[in-house]
Amino acid sequence: MVKKKILVMTDHMPWGHRSIARAIYGFLKTKEKEENFEVYYAEVKSEMGISNDIYQFSYRYLPLSSRIGRWMSYLPQIRKVIEELSFTNLSAPKKVVQKIKPDLVISTYWFHSHSLAGWKDRGDVNFKLWTVVADPWTVLPVSYNSKIDMHLVYDQMGVDVGMKECGIPKNKILETGWWTRPEMFGKFDRKEARKKLGFSDDRQVVFVGGGSLGTNSLTKLLPALMLIKGKVGFIFNTGTDKLAYNLVEQYTRLYKKLNKQGNVIIKNLGWIENMGEVLAGVDIVFGKAGPNFLFDVVASQKPFVAITHIGGQEDGNIDLIKKKGLGWVKEKGTEAADFLLAYLEDPKRYQDKFKKNIETEARKNEKSMGIILGEIKREMRI
Repeated sequence: MVKKKILVMTDHMPWGHRSIARAIYGFLKTKEKEENFEVYYAEVKSEMGISNDIYQFSYRYLPLSSRIGRWMSYLPQIRKVIEELSFTNLSAPKKVVQKIKPDLVISTYWFHSHSLAGWKDRGDVNFKLWTVVADPWTVLPVSYNSKIDMHLVYDQMGVDVGMKECGIPKNKILETGWWTRPEMFGKFDRKEARKKLGFSDDRQVVFVGGGSLGTNSLTKLLPALMLIKGKVGFIFNTGTDKLAYNLVEQYTRLYKKLNKQGNVIIKNLGWIENMGEVLAGVDIVFGKAGPNFLFDVVASQKPFVAITHIGGQEDGNIDLIKKKGLGWVKEKGTEAADFLLAYLEDPKRYQDKFKKNIETEARKNEKSMGIILGEIKREMRI
């Protein structure tokens, strides 16, 4: 029997799309022998000109532009322009598909999805095309395309936007939960994880995430370290942002000169590959409310404190945290620093507050890969 081929495709940038693609690919790869299919993975650079550079600049320095961009994405004229631009992006994804000859393409990057959908509509190709709607509650119409065979969405919000605003039939939308790497779900020993991080005692360990593209949110917490009296550990994750990494390095040197007690241990990490193991060793997480980072923290069943988010693009994540009770939102002024100091006075009270809600959400998302596999088996008749 000829094995079916599945290609998981994404963009080459270190954004949430890539994390989702790696999660789906990693899971399906473990099922190859059992299910008798072959799984391939490709990170394909998108041809968007200077759009990526503009996005990164506005992301950090012009947050209002994200809200404007979100509003514009609802305009039919803009969506038509995107369809036309996607044709210029087709060359690279097309080459990968022609080389692998997959029966199913799962694209986690919306622009590649549009390009492949247009190719399918124009040409003599018969692979199935699935796309991932990579936002939980800030769902944009540009994430949908009537020529795509299946849209994977987080929850009913994605179903409603697809059907009511984009005219996508229900049988082309699959609600799965979030696409989190299996190793995030409590697969690591807490004591061993802490030991590897350099913490041998029972001190509180606080994780501070700056996001894969970095933000200025780290400055909200750094000054508070001078006010801490007890033993505490801090893990700073600055992603690919060298400016943020250097900021923490400079502060750490200054802190060591001013504080001779040694009661606060600071670990400054850049890009983290073993996020599941690191989160297993911490007690609470502060960071940007990006969906992948948020759901990674939920999977590790740690409370989350949102200290910043991208206006427009991640507004829904803030609503989700509040309505589902997954943690706190402390974005204004000294709220984050004040909350940190209050937490350290009585950590158990704060850890217990949303414990059941976080566990419920984690269990829901842990089923997402199984739902995808079930649909693959049904669709491909495996």
